[in-house]
Parts: sequence; structure tokens; C-alpha cells
Amino acid sequence: MKYLRLIGINLLVLCGLLLILAVIGYFIEANRIKTFFTFTAPKQATYFQPDSTALFIHKPNIHLYDNWGTPEQKISTERRTNNLGFREDADITTKQENEYRILVTGDSHTDGVLKHNNQSFVNVWEEKLNASDSTYVYNCMNGGVGYYTFRNYHGFLKKYYQELQPEVFLINIFTGNDFREAAIFEDDRTSIANVYRSLRMRFRRKFQSDAQKAIPYNQGLEQTLFFESFPAEKERTMNISKQYLSQIKALCEQENIRLIITLLPSKLDVNPTFRKEVQKLHNLDDETMSINQELTTQLIAFLKAEQFEYIDLKPALQNTSEKVYWDQDLHINKNAHRIIGELLYKKIALE
Repeated sequence: MKYLRLIGINLLVLCGLLLILAVIGYFIEANRIKTFFTFTAPKQATYFQPDSTALFIHKPNIHLYDNWGTPEQKISTERRTNNLGFREDADITTKQENEYRILVTGDSHTDGVLKHNNQSFVNVWEEKLNASDSTYVYNCMNGGVGYYTFRNYHGFLKKYYQELQPEVFLINIFTGNDFREAAIFEDDRTSIANVYRSLRMRFRRKFQSDAQKAIPYNQGLEQTLFFESFPAEKERTMNISKQYLSQIKALCEQENIRLIITLLPSKLDVNPTFRKEVQKLHNLDDETMSINQELTTQLIAFLKAEQFEYIDLKPALQNTSEKVYWDQDLHINKNAHRIIGELLYKKIALE
């Protein structure tokens, strides 16, 4: 009996310690999540600012240079924003009588990891439009912002549609992480369930091998691993995505704005060699490797059923011999931006 009592006491102490550790872990991770959305970290604070409508936007009138890349693929990039914080060199002023405005948003792939703003697909599209038609002055405005997902796309439109009066609103959805981020950006982001999922993914990343960590994580792979760990989250995040897209569509119809969706895949879903490398390295089955495409297929079915105008960019990026993603972080490169800009010019007839 004495030994049983000692065992019981030790178990109670152990359970108490585990509970204390769990509570501490929760508050540390919840604080980390909350801090992200304050945009006070040095790297964030130079480029982003909180916004009550879109959650966050770029700071206006900044001019930064970044040197990065791999030894084989070095690059210097210029980050310049205009008076509205858009990735444009020219300021946006009062709309002119013959001006045709196309407002574009998306995440960091649209924001652009490029040497200059004029290399973005938004500006490639604008240049081709103005070269072919003198009836209008086409103004394609790049409002892409790193980290954006469906909630931001809705908030971005609400923030700017009255001021800018666009004829077209184009959302470039990155199917490699927009679904994963959809839930993170909701107001319940620090619920116990969400914090647990975040902690589990952080620990999973921490205990990966050096070879696994060498693969850039956030541009397709993290979403795949997240939904492998939490398959029930696929339905929830898809519903969040559909909800915001429906609200965007309703607002565009109300304001007579043409809505166009483009679907941008990750390198995992475009490059078979890279896909096999990642699959082998992480010991993932075919079903897991198909998660991003599964979600994309579901979204396309929704877009068709609800009569959204959309373009799947995957075939254009697959059917080229050019390299279309940066090695360093797997964002689309200047070749991909050119291909996409030219595709939009060919595919989208503007009235």
C-alpha cells in the first residue's frame, strides 16, 4: 500500500508538471502568433503595417534592397512601393477619363521576388495591353502582399475599391499555402486547438534532418505536411476559402467590377523531379503528395459551380523548358512572371 501511494503521488506530480509545461507552451506559442500580427519585428516593421480592413498592408513609399540567393543563383532585389504601398514605381492619383484600371492582389508570389517592379506579371500584362490598344490607358496595379490569403483578399478589395474604382479585380491565389493560412488568419487563431496544431508543426520542423530542412518549407511543403497531420482541417479551410470568395464575388457584382481568379501552383505541383526528391526525402506516400492538387481541384469545382471566371496557371508553367522558380525560396522567378503576364494578355479579353 505504501508503494502504491508513492506511485500515485509521483504520477500526480508528473501530471501537474506536464500540465504546467502545456500551459507555458500554450502561452508562448499564442504570444508568438499574436506578435506576428502586430508587425513589430524588425524585418516586418520595415515593410508592413497593420490595417483594420485588410489586416496588414505594405508601408507606402519605401525603397529597400535585398541581396540573397544561392552561390549558383545570386540575386539583388529592389522592393519599392508607391504612395499606396503597392509594388509600383509610379504613384496612383485621380482616375483619368480614359484610364482602365485592373487591381491585382495575391501573396508574396504576386508581391514579387524580382529585381525591379516592372518585371512582375502585373506590369508585363500592363505593358502588352498599352502596346496593343491606344483606346485606353491601362493601369494594372500590383497590390500583392506577402502572407496574404483569402481573408486579406476580401479586406483588400473592401479597402480600395471605392478609392480606385477598378474595372477588373484579379486575385492570384497561391495553391501552395493559401489554404493552410486561411485558418491561421481567422480571429480564433489562438484557440487551444489552433495553438496545438501550430506547436505540433513547429516541433515536426525542429526534428527534421538537415537534408529535410534544406528544402524551403513555406512554399508548398508545409501545407502538405500540415494536412497530412490534420486531415480534418482540409474541409474547414476550404469552407473558409469559399466563404471569402463568395463575399468578394458579391461585392464585385454589386459594384460592377469584373472578378478574375488565377490559380498559381507550387514547384511541388509543377516540377516532377523536385516532387520526387521531396517525396523520397520526407518518406511521403502518393496520397499525401497530392494534397495540394486535391485542394486545388476542389476549389476549381467550386469556381465552376458558382460561375467564377478563373485561369489555372499550372499548364503554362509546366509546358516550358525555362526554370520558373527560384532555388533559394521557391517563389516564382522573372521567367514565370513573364509567362503569366503574357498568358493573361492572351487569355483575358478586356472590354
